[in-house]
Amino acid sequence: APILRHYFKQCGIEEAIDKNIQTDPRRKVLTHGEACIAMITGILFEVMQLYRICRFASETTTLQVMLPHIKPDQYFDDRLADTLDAVYNYGIGNLEMLITREMITSFNIQTHICHNDTTTASVYGDCKGKSSPEAIHLTFGFNKKHRDDLKQLVWSLSVSSDNAFPLFQQGYSGNTADVTTYIEQWFRLIDLLDDRQFLYVADSKLASRENMAYIHDHEGFFLAPLPMYESYKTAFHEALDHHDQEVLIAHKGRINRGFEVPLPIEHEGRTYPFRMIVLFDPALFVRKRQTLDKRIEKTKAAFHELSGKLNKYRLKTREAIDTACRKILQKNQTADFFTYQIENQPVVTYKNKRRGRQPKNGQAEKQEIVNDHFSVCLTFQPEAYETALYRCGYYPLVTNKPANELTIQAAMKAHKDQYKVEHTNRRAKSSYRLEPIYIHTPQRIEAYLFLLKIALQIVSLIERNARANISSRERGLDDFMPNKKDYRTPKAEYLLQKFEYIVSGEMRLPDGNAYGFVSELTDLQKDILEILEVPDECYSYEYLFDTS
Repeated sequence: APILRHYFKQCGIEEAIDKNIQTDPRRKVLTHGEACIAMITGILFEVMQLYRICRFASETTTLQVMLPHIKPDQYFDDRLADTLDAVYNYGIGNLEMLITREMITSFNIQTHICHNDTTTASVYGDCKGKSSPEAIHLTFGFNKKHRDDLKQLVWSLSVSSDNAFPLFQQGYSGNTADVTTYIEQWFRLIDLLDDRQFLYVADSKLASRENMAYIHDHEGFFLAPLPMYESYKTAFHEALDHHDQEVLIAHKGRINRGFEVPLPIEHEGRTYPFRMIVLFDPALFVRKRQTLDKRIEKTKAAFHELSGKLNKYRLKTREAIDTACRKILQKNQTADFFTYQIENQPVVTYKNKRRGRQPKNGQAEKQEIVNDHFSVCLTFQPEAYETALYRCGYYPLVTNKPANELTIQAAMKAHKDQYKVEHTNRRAKSSYRLEPIYIHTPQRIEAYLFLLKIALQIVSLIERNARANISSRERGLDDFMPNKKDYRTPKAEYLLQKFEYIVSGEMRLPDGNAYGFVSELTDLQKDILEILEVPDECYSYEYLFDTS
């Protein structure tokens, strides 16, 4: 709690909210800023239901340290819900700009590269709470966890490449297509940063002709993987087949390589001179080769299994067998690597021409019966396999930033850093329980997502300070993880956990006065406070419990 209190104060969260959102005069104890601090602290401690924060405040000293003048029974759910309504009515985007700009300035966050990604968050129940026309709609859509039975919302998050610091978030209705969110998020970042020279990095859904042309026409820069539409796929394969040299790029102990070619794209009568950067990743080559080999082996096994079913039941005609063969190739995506031929070797049998008993002194008249007997001959195409193997490990990026401002090496690093926003989304959905959402009013959900983003910002700032100071002093933490010395990449959750068993108390002296104390910090705890830039006095009794 003292560490969080220090960071909340340095970011000015409570002050910014109370300065801009006036508390109802009838609320004489808990301001909107203090209510937001309580809810953000609850998120960090995985207390996601509003009605549980009262019990959290009474059973722990966390909120007592954060807000010593507030009694636990003041954090009841109706009061916290009023704050969510007030935040929504004021304008989440406006408040987000104020707080995030203060954090960027105070901690000198680098924002020349921004990453964006979307995820879905599921809700349980009908979610028929009252909503305004401007609010998001909780509805069914494409669920990334394949839970089509649950309503959802789409959450878009933008982070800086500087330690994945969250910059901007926004909730969308549950049936919103990802491709339609990128332009709005790009404009939000321009408003936040007051600049449009940053590199906007996203996944392949950004690389639609409309999105790329719009950003280019409005003097912005983007970088995204090129989707494998047929036209782009043809251009990609031609570039692979005709390039003559590649640039070697050292990355994490491996030698990657890449090259670039012009990629003119037509849109609404204009030609846009984009760049296609083709990169080779050895690790990706290994994974794709393994996948290719598995698909080929599955195809062979499927044809072997099919051969035992021929000429029976529904596989008695050439058309039915041909359909079954094509389905196997389509399922395993191996139509380029195999050809097959359906052969028919009819089997001739004879049976009596007339029914009944055979004559005693005569030969029964026979008639010939010809039955089709099909077999499938599967042929592997080694040339196609070699071509596909050569292309394994290569992937294309598209950008409009000039080569003198974005080299191939810089483009590769910016793209590989896209994991930062994906990791933040996973973290939000696992450690900080983005889903399931327990609030069923869309306006309050949007305000709660704003508080969730602030919690992620605090976590990012804690880790950023720790790792930066560890790097500058060239010495990590000892005894931080079991049997590890010089640990240099601590997570915020584990840093805070090291202070879990600090206790406070009061001692009655013979003269009748009370003496308050906080347990002495260990060497590891003092070292953590040093790298987090938190003064030791934050763990003094006077600082924590003096309400005068």
